[in-house]
Amino acid sequence: MGGAMTVALLIMVVGTIGALVPMVPGPPLVWLGALYYAWQTGWEVVGWPALTLLLVLAIVGGTADLWMSYFGARTGGASLRATLASLLGGIIGLLLFSLPGAIIGALGAIALVEWPRHGDWRRVIRASGGYLVGSLLSSAVEFVICLVMIGLFFAAVRV
Repeated sequence: MGGAMTVALLIMVVGTIGALVPMVPGPPLVWLGALYYAWQTGWEVVGWPALTLLLVLAIVGGTADLWMSYFGARTGGASLRATLASLLGGIIGLLLFSLPGAIIGALGAIALVEWPRHGDWRRVIRASGGYLVGSLLSSAVEFVICLVMIGLFFAAVRV
């Protein structure tokens, strides 16, 4: 295995592990690993058709945390304002307190918006729980997409 393949695989492994961490773009990192390998091999081993397919998967997987958390919160009864607040709260929490802060920030933002709206903690907890389920499911989806992308990459390398 050459140096380019080793570096590409390291990038892909980091991306796959990152897929399990909320707000870490795992699939785009896997795509960058494939792009790096294609560039290092003069675009002859992995071509643009394979890179384009991998890019589409990277976009779907890289945004899964956003749209799956959104749909989870909406399914749990959160308002559009609460779901948008959860995104902002998650980003602020991530910047201030790392990964636990992202989750706490997102859930806290939902609570801050939903409590005045309903005045019922059960509804607030249900909306927050929907967000949390969507976020956890998105990590699983990102992980599977990373594995599929790596499989497609190896199929392209062997062709």
